[in-house]
Amino acid sequence: MRSTRWTKSLAAALASALVLTSTGVTVLSAFPQKIGAAAVKPTPAFSLFEQRLQKPSSLGLAQATLVNRISQMTQQEANLAVLHLENALKAYLPTATKRLSAPVVQLNIKSIYTPGMPMALARSKVRQAEVRIVLQDLEGMGYKLVQDEDFVPAIPYKSFKVFKPYVSKDLQSYIDLMAAESEQPMVAGGRLQADWYEVIERAVQYEDFVETYKSSNRAAAMTEALDRAKRIVFNGTAKTPLFDKKTQVMLEQAAIAYENTLSEAGPERIEGSRLLTQLDEFLVLLEKNGDRRTQAVIHFLDAL
Repeated sequence: MRSTRWTKSLAAALASALVLTSTGVTVLSAFPQKIGAAAVKPTPAFSLFEQRLQKPSSLGLAQATLVNRISQMTQQEANLAVLHLENALKAYLPTATKRLSAPVVQLNIKSIYTPGMPMALARSKVRQAEVRIVLQDLEGMGYKLVQDEDFVPAIPYKSFKVFKPYVSKDLQSYIDLMAAESEQPMVAGGRLQADWYEVIERAVQYEDFVETYKSSNRAAAMTEALDRAKRIVFNGTAKTPLFDKKTQVMLEQAAIAYENTLSEAGPERIEGSRLLTQLDEFLVLLEKNGDRRTQAVIHFLDAL
């Protein structure tokens, strides 16, 4: 039987959530019925999108509506619509993940999966009907299939790029940053997937967003992304540590990438970035300590 669970507790949580947009308009819920603080009547395109956003089963239809009709909305409405679509996909993601994590689903996907396989192709190849239904549901809602330690659903931020001409500059930048992470995650299964150049580059991009768009609705999300990236810059990951576990010497690839990044950035750019300034101080300290993770280096990292 097709699963359409949209629990009362989740609905209640969504109904009480407040969303503050980058334009400063406050709207009730991740699935709002109307623009609460707007003085003007919403456009038919926005109203139709919001109507179709109310149920998880019509998330895919809501996204298609936004793709086809966003040009008929005001920029304020376009901003709200894109934010609400992301909120809705995030809201259902735990349920989608739970459905996909069922052992029978995981085993069926594992038997046919190849890297980068789209959800639709996986659905067409699995054998059991109940698994096909799960994949069909999630595909219809707009999720993509990715492999971490297990197979999980993810928001395909690359598909949001079609909205960029219609939204504010902060959301344009946000979409680009999220799409990059969505297409090439920095970490999967505790292991670093990007090279060290990419790690520091993304961290700096997150920092630039936070500094440039302080009042953006997604400033908090980018601050969290910056914090995660910063931890990777200075520590690595559980399965790809920055320092060799036996010798406690910094990985040569990381040292080269960081030194080259600072050299290319130059003094003025370094001074204008808290992250690059900290990285510069970090490398100077490491040089004094034979590139090893000594107690002095540990104290520096603890103070970041």
